[in-house]
Amino acid sequence: MKKEVGVWLREARVSDGELLASYFLEDSHFTSLPMDAMTQTLYEVEKHPIMILKEEAFVGFFILQVGIGVEPYTDNPNAILLRAYSIDDRYQGKGYGKESMSTLKPFINEHFPQVNEVVLAVNHMNIGAQMLYLKSGFYDTKRRINGELGVQLIYSMDL
Repeated sequence: MKKEVGVWLREARVSDGELLASYFLEDSHFTSLPMDAMTQTLYEVEKHPIMILKEEAFVGFFILQVGIGVEPYTDNPNAILLRAYSIDDRYQGKGYGKESMSTLKPFINEHFPQVNEVVLAVNHMNIGAQMLYLKSGFYDTKRRINGELGVQLIYSMDL
C-alpha cells in the first residue's frame, strides 16, 4: 500500500533476502535485526514480516503476528501484535518512523480485516520508542510483563 508521503508497507518475500540481510542497526538492544526476527521462533506460522519502504529503499522493518503469540499481551482474539519494530540506522531521524506508523492502520485494515486492536510491548527504558508509539495513537494499557531486558509496557491501539 503506497502513501503520498512516499513511505509504504509490504510483506517481505523470499526474494528480499539480500535486502533484509543488508539492514543496519548498530544498537539492536531493544529490537532484532530483520533476519534474526524472522528466524526466531520459526514454528510460529502466524508471523508476517513487514518492510517499510521509501520509494524502493528499505528503511524499516517490523513483524505483525496473529494467533497464539498475541495471548500474553491481550485477551482480545481479534488483536494483532506489532513486534521487532525498527528503522535502519542510515534512515533514522528523517521522519520514517512517524510516517510508517501513519500507514499502519490502513495496512492492517486492508490485509487483516478481522483485526480491531494492535498491541505491542515496549521496554520501560526505551523512551524514544514509547514517545513514537504514544504520538501515533497507542495508549499505555497499564499492563506489564517481564522481558529479557526488564519490564515491558503493553501498549494498545484500537482500529
